[in-house]
Amino acid sequence: MAKTRRQAKPKVRSSRGQGGRPAAGDGQTVSGYFRKIFKARPSLLWGKSNAEVLERWQHDHPGEDGVPTRIKQSLSNIKSVLRHQGRKKRGRRPAGAPTATTATPGRKLETLEEYIDECLTMAKNLGRDKLEDVIKLLRRARNEVVWKLGQ
Repeated sequence: MAKTRRQAKPKVRSSRGQGGRPAAGDGQTVSGYFRKIFKARPSLLWGKSNAEVLERWQHDHPGEDGVPTRIKQSLSNIKSVLRHQGRKKRGRRPAGAPTATTATPGRKLETLEEYIDECLTMAKNLGRDKLEDVIKLLRRARNEVVWKLGQ
């Protein structure tokens, strides 16, 4: 007896966004909303603070009380993805990306902080008991650099 093939069901578009979550009111996902903002203002993508983007989100969504954690997480994720995509391209830097030739003192201090963090992690992995004094000194050095960054 011959088997009959099942007919594939036609795909129906729903009002749900990526991952099965409901899309924003205009049929757009949260990540799509933030992608559009970063496309319009690339300098926001390379900035440290998300305050301006979150303020815009609150302005566009007046019914919400504060910014939900999932929105902040989505913003951080999409910002990371877009930055990564911008770094993949060789030759031309994306609009708004910092240039390598302008190494400001603040940027150098940030790099120093990252190096101290790496040393701190390595010292902890080598043995907290044996390197307790070194760990304390590295923490103090990192805190001093962070303090100078805040000035």
